[in-house]
This record gives sequence, structure tokens and C-alpha cells, in this order.
Amino acid sequence: MENIFNEKIKLTPLLVLKDIKKTFGNTTALKGVFLRAFEGKAMGVLGENGAGKSTLMNILSGVIQRTSGDLYWKGIHKNSFRNVKEAEHLGISIIHQEIACFNDMNVLDNIYAGHEVGRFGFVNYKKEKKMIKEVFKLLKLEVDLNEIMSNLTIAEQQMVEIAKSILRKSKLIIFDEPTSSLSKKEAESLFEIISKLKSEGIAICYISHKLEEIPIVCDFITVIRDGEYIGEYTVNELTEDELISKMVGREVVEKYPQKDNPSYNQVILKVEDLTNDFVKNINFDLYKDEILGFSGLVGAQRTELFKSLVGFFPKIAGRVLLNGEEISLNSVGSSIKKGIYYVTEDRKNDGLFLDETIRKNISISCLNSISNLGFVNLNKEKKLSNHFIGIMSVKTSSGENTVGSMSGGNQQKVLLAKAFAAEPKVIIFDEPTRGVDVGSRREIYDLIYEAKRNGIGVIVISSDLPEVLGLCNRVVVMKNGRITNKLKGEQLSPEEIIKYAI
Repeated sequence: MENIFNEKIKLTPLLVLKDIKKTFGNTTALKGVFLRAFEGKAMGVLGENGAGKSTLMNILSGVIQRTSGDLYWKGIHKNSFRNVKEAEHLGISIIHQEIACFNDMNVLDNIYAGHEVGRFGFVNYKKEKKMIKEVFKLLKLEVDLNEIMSNLTIAEQQMVEIAKSILRKSKLIIFDEPTSSLSKKEAESLFEIISKLKSEGIAICYISHKLEEIPIVCDFITVIRDGEYIGEYTVNELTEDELISKMVGREVVEKYPQKDNPSYNQVILKVEDLTNDFVKNINFDLYKDEILGFSGLVGAQRTELFKSLVGFFPKIAGRVLLNGEEISLNSVGSSIKKGIYYVTEDRKNDGLFLDETIRKNISISCLNSISNLGFVNLNKEKKLSNHFIGIMSVKTSSGENTVGSMSGGNQQKVLLAKAFAAEPKVIIFDEPTRGVDVGSRREIYDLIYEAKRNGIGVIVISSDLPEVLGLCNRVVVMKNGRITNKLKGEQLSPEEIIKYAI
């Protein structure tokens, strides 16, 4: 164990976690993990979904307690934190992927909720507002302290959370997938803020599946795989392929499946002059043997277009033809019955029932096929869910496990299983790999290609340019609710997409 850490790193650590183990009943989530953090430096914590990153960060931030192992803070051994406040008192805070705020309260009250600083437990607003404004200036955050949190953008809410951490004099800030819901410009602003925090001597732990962010943000990397510690590295010590291999335990030869050459003979879906409050005069064809991509910047209204198409939003004008026959899609339910399935970008809020079993989540999209006289046939339901658990390579011991207990990658596979179980003619994938690790991404890409080869029409909406270019045969570019161009062949390049998106 003496040489478990990287000998190239000569700095004195602020934090050391040694041989951390965590069990939940009969399940071992962490099997002996090591982690260090350094003042003024960022440690990337990398691994596939389900590797144990979130469990480790929850231990570090006081959400849960470790089963065994040692935690040292400034060289002093510490017991497990009994709660989040104990960790915060020491100087550890976490910025969650899903912002944990009081949406109905204003910005000022959110900052001091649970941390009143005045006499008798009341906030001395006059004194504190000056401090807050100074921190907001550092963060280049221009929001009214009286503004309700729900009215802020995700990026602004995130900056408020960072401001809270600074005001509480945090010495270590954990960022958990901080750019998953941010635009490219917002992400770049966040990177600048993290750089400022580092220059102030604050230690950073940074979790991200976007490997391109790691060299920008991080100085060092810790890799975890299946709850085990793989190693600690300087940020330039490994190539991206070597890093992926460490994370997944195998060599990932290609990120994307080999593209087929579509014949463009059979139009499976035709949209003509679709118009409503979000989009104007939308026209496109989807061919049966292609993957059609939709790209654009934040505000391009790609998601709104397809929510309108499947009946989530009403359309004012336009026609939709499926296999040459005009169809009316007045609701999401009617869309699914007609054979068009929209896979949401927000699996936790819109796509899955997190407190329900995997079995029920998969079967809910096709209850008619497994029911008799209005009652679900349990044997048919189990057979159906087990079938999709198998072909989707969902990592679970049982279909009776709740979806909320699973990693993001496995939740995404359940979401896709739910779509495939409905036996659609067309599937629209909205950000299909958001918050998903590199290993699971390739599995999801293979499933998308398999759907296409089975004759299902496939549309992919993605903000990830390499993903759009790697997966799609043609790309429709949108801006402000309108189509600006349709690209294919040699036209498909980042430069061309960006040119028509801005």
C-alpha cells in the first residue's frame, strides 16, 4: 500500500482517503478506494457509471458513512461525518449534477438556508449582502438576490451553489457532472471559475464523463472501476485511449459503429410545414435505412420540435406522414400507438419512474400486449422485462430492483428498453448519451444501429458534435426554431454545422 499513490506528485495533500470500503446490505459498492486532493489543484475522479464515484463523493461530503477505511484532513485522522453539516463545517461542499436548491425561495434565502449567521439564528442581511455581492462579482454572476430560484437558468443556479460554497469558506469543492446541462459557452465560463477557485487555493474534485474537459480542468486523475481503485495519474500521463482502457477494463477500439451507406429509397417519416409557437415551417424526410441527426445551439428548439411532433405541444399547421399515410398526433399516447416514440433527454424527471422496478418501467410502454381483460399477466411482464434486460446488457441482479438505485448508464438502457418494448416504427433519441460513461456510450450506439438495421426509422438529437458526426448519415441544423441547412457526405464537418447553427 505504500506506493499506492503516484510518486510523481510531490505535493502535500489536503485530503487523503485510504482503503475506503462501503457495503449496502449484501452489495459491496466500494472495495478499497484511495483518493487525494490538493490545495489549488483539481483531481479528476473518473470511471464508468456504477464504478462507485458518487458513493465515494457521498462519503466525502457526509451524505453517507463509510463501512471501513481511513480519512485524513490536513494530516489528521477523521471519523465518518454523521451528516452533510459536519463535512461542510470542516470545509467540504458538493455541487450536485441536479442542483439541490429551494426553487420557491429567492436567491438570498437559498444561500443562507440552514446556515443562518446572525444573532439568535437570523440572517444579518445588511452585513451579508455586501459579502455576497463581492462573491457574485468574482463569479461574474448578475442576478437579483430577490429573484426566485426557479426563474434562473441552470447555469445561474449552479453559480449560486458555487457562491454558497465560497461564502461558507469551503476548502474542497466537489463538482459532480457540472456541465451535463450547460451550453458550450456556459461550460467555458464554469471552467474559468474553477480556475479562479484553484488560484485562491481551493481544492477541487471533478467528476465528468466528458473526457475532453479533463485536461482543461484537472491537474491529476484518479480512476475507479467496479468499486476498486485503479490508479492515480498526472493529467498528461495517459492518452485518451489509455485512460478509457483503465476506466472500462478493456480496450475500446472505436467510439462509434461503422457507418452504413443508406440507399435513400424509402421515406418512412415525412414532416411538412410544421409550425407552432416554437418552430416555423419545418420540412424534412427520414429514410428507413439512415440515422438522421439534428444539431444546433441552445435555443435552436430541437427538443421543442420533436415534442411538438409527438403531441406534447400543439401544432398550429403542418402535416406528418408515416410510410406515406398522413397521421394525426394529438398526444404522446396517440404518437406511441401510431408508432412514433420520443425518448426524452431528461430520463429522471420525464422518462422513468425511479421508485418503481425495472420490470414495471420497461412494460409500461406496452401494457396492451401483456394484459388480459385489463389485467397485467405477471409472467408475460417478467418474460418481457428479462428479455430486454438481456439484450440491453442492463447490469442488475434482478428486474425487481428499483430504477433509482441504478447507475446513469443502466438507467439510460432501461429508458431505451422501454422504447424498444413499444415496437415503434420511428424512434427519436434526444441526447441519448447525456451523463453516460464511455463504455455504456458504445453499447447505446450499437443499440441505435441495431434499431436502424431492424427497419426502425432513427432520429438522433444531440448537442455533442462528435456524436452527431460519428453516428449520423445526414444532419439537419437548426437555429431559432427554423431549419438552416441539411448536410450529408463531405459537407458533414464541425465547421459546417457551426456555420449554420450560429
